[in-house]
Amino acid sequence: MRRGLGTWIFVIISALILYLFSNETVTLALLLALIAVLPASFLLLRLSRRSIEVSLSDAVRTDNKSSFTLTMKNKGWLPVASAEVEVRCENLRTGETDLYHVHRGLMPRKSAEVKIEVSPTHAGRYDLSVAAGRMYDPLGIWSESIECDDHRYMTSLPVIYDMNIKPVSSAAMPESDVYAVRRKGSVAGDMIGIKEYVAGDPVRNIHWKLSEKTDKLLVKELGDPATDNYLLLLDSAAGIVHDTAALDAVASVFASLMHSLRLSDIAFNVGWTDPATEKVVIYRVVTEEDYNNAVDSFLAVPVSTPSAFNKIESDISDSRYARVIIVGPRVPANIENLTNGCEATVLMYGGGSGHGIAGVTVLGFDSYSYRESLSTVEL
Repeated sequence: MRRGLGTWIFVIISALILYLFSNETVTLALLLALIAVLPASFLLLRLSRRSIEVSLSDAVRTDNKSSFTLTMKNKGWLPVASAEVEVRCENLRTGETDLYHVHRGLMPRKSAEVKIEVSPTHAGRYDLSVAAGRMYDPLGIWSESIECDDHRYMTSLPVIYDMNIKPVSSAAMPESDVYAVRRKGSVAGDMIGIKEYVAGDPVRNIHWKLSEKTDKLLVKELGDPATDNYLLLLDSAAGIVHDTAALDAVASVFASLMHSLRLSDIAFNVGWTDPATEKVVIYRVVTEEDYNNAVDSFLAVPVSTPSAFNKIESDISDSRYARVIIVGPRVPANIENLTNGCEATVLMYGGGSGHGIAGVTVLGFDSYSYRESLSTVEL
């Protein structure tokens, strides 16, 4: 800005010298015009300073890319010579940040749309925001800030695969009040409804008393109790924060656990350290919406967030879980207190498999073969 003003002052001084030496009407008119342009340019900027509106569209996904549309709208009746906007794209999980700079001139009552393509390199929750904006006068001497605070989010999923989880028998778990409609039950205590008999329904499921009263053959609909006492915990990855392959592997294993349990119609709980409070938060996942929200949430947790597992013994004690599954780069300290006597499985990045602690099973995996080494997990 100072350079532009200095250049313009130099031009005016040159015109003044030219006029003094020539003393002609033409040079005088030129000098006056150059002097008048300065306040006119400044006045145009001031009159149009609040006429710019900046917004972002939701993401449109195609293949491995997501595209956003940045719209810069001039709501005023005066032209804007130049508007500059900086768009920031941050992976909330890894902290990686890309900046996009957009420059546009805007005619009165017109809009300009710019397509921004984001190609995620690592799994995580991405925050696309208009970080800063300025508009300039036609001479490029003065500027005004543009008010803009728009955010859009997108999730780049890790590799997700079916882990072929073999859940323990529901008979060994505390009884649940949630039933899996997709997995048919086999005992009368698992009845979830009554329907009219159709060919192929088991004869043993006929409800004879109701059938006699209605003069129709009615059968019991049975559903297998969905065990909702799994707790999946994502440990801090601060120790492998500089190993992006390891970070993606940990995210893939945790997300695949959630996916596999959801695919089996099993209700479960997930937990991790909340970066804002540095305390563990636990969410219950029953529906597809719960699952999607949980995936978005854990992929937004910075990998540098410290572990809070040593602070949640009382929380775990208040809600006993039959199975605790921990995913991370280590076996947490004081895991006996953490699991509170429950069966525990640690899926540990970079570690070996074994049973070093009573009631705790450790399964190791790495960045290259985790899909094979954890293809079948008995929980």
